[in-house]
Amino acid sequence: MLWPIVIPFKITACSLLAIVLLVTLAAPLAKLRRVPTFIGVMFLSFLAFVPSCTSIMDVLDAKRFGVFEYQTFDEVDDFRVERYLPSVAQNITVNKYAQGFRARFSISQEQLDAYMDGVWSKYGDRSVAKRGEMSAMELVDEKSHELCYGDLRWPHLDDATEVYGPTASNGAGFSVWYSPSKRIAYQRASYW
Repeated sequence: MLWPIVIPFKITACSLLAIVLLVTLAAPLAKLRRVPTFIGVMFLSFLAFVPSCTSIMDVLDAKRFGVFEYQTFDEVDDFRVERYLPSVAQNITVNKYAQGFRARFSISQEQLDAYMDGVWSKYGDRSVAKRGEMSAMELVDEKSHELCYGDLRWPHLDDATEVYGPTASNGAGFSVWYSPSKRIAYQRASYW
């Protein structure tokens, strides 16, 4: 849940610590005493921590979140996405955000069925709901599509139906809307 702030926190903490140490060690060169310099620079570091961390997070988030396109699963290179995405997926578009992702990809009905069978076989015993227990839409309506994918401007799949993967007790899991006529899947995944 807090994973997006770990790296910015570490970078900020290490950078400010290095600045405090360097300024404290260099204080005699400016004819300043080390202890008051250390206290002053530490105080300034505490004041600068949140703005610095926020700036670093903004730079990192621009690289790790957003919409990305891949031809194959092997190009994805993000373990959070790879854990939910079928390895046979092709022509993949992923919209990544801190708590999950939305994906669009090409896959055959047989490949999707095999993937779902494999996921349920591997993780079904840990799911809070049994396979088929969660209510799925027979056909995905346009209103639901607009709510889930409208901002991405992905076209509505007229014959898409919804299936669910295993869901962990913390809410992690995924659902797939699949159109057999277009052989396209839309996936929503949440991780904790």
